[in-house]
Amino acid sequence: MLATLRRCLLACLGSLALVVPAAHAQSAAQLDYAYQAELKADNETLRERIQRLPPALQALNEQISDALKAGDRQQAQRVAEEMATQDPRNADVRMFLGKLRAQQGDLTGAQDWFDQAIKLDPDNKWAYVNKAGAQAELSDLPNALATTQALTTRFAHWSIGYNLQASLLDAMDRPADALEAYQKAVRAQPASALILTNQGNLLRRQGRLTDARLSYEDALRVQPDYALAKSALDSLPK
Repeated sequence: MLATLRRCLLACLGSLALVVPAAHAQSAAQLDYAYQAELKADNETLRERIQRLPPALQALNEQISDALKAGDRQQAQRVAEEMATQDPRNADVRMFLGKLRAQQGDLTGAQDWFDQAIKLDPDNKWAYVNKAGAQAELSDLPNALATTQALTTRFAHWSIGYNLQASLLDAMDRPADALEAYQKAVRAQPASALILTNQGNLLRRQGRLTDARLSYEDALRVQPDYALAKSALDSLPK
């Protein structure tokens, strides 16, 4: 249960900055192709937005990147806060500051920045995901769940939102609601081996081994090399 939630949160907090690589690159390797593709697409659209920034803001962004490459996150934060002051309508900068705060352990401060990002750009799916991730890391599961409910209401056909919602419900010991959310995730897009594996794990804990096996097999049909699904399937009683 907690491992499932942890895998979901890796996606929440994984993509750190405006232009630098993901800070949790090794952990992100546990994610499936569907998650990786969604994160890649989000990063590509972010890069396009950065390229349209005025030269002065692009220069600040370069300073942020240089500071992070040097391991100086405090300097990166100072420059990003200056960037936020100069561009008060830029949701991406606020997302970056939230992720940076989260990686520094300031999850409450991170949540404030994510709230600002959502207010400026309510159609950014990952702003909700990051906010829910910060709330979950603070053990504020009810409010994390509420954030995912806002996400799935706005994006009713996005499987990743339902997967995070299901994982939170599972962590809150609401297995029936969690399974319903997983089923919504499975019917949504993108098709995800991770989601089907998570669903299988819940079914397994409920003693529904035949259904769990089917879910793992479906996961491997979506992504034949997905190691978590293969391992789970192999560990089922014969």
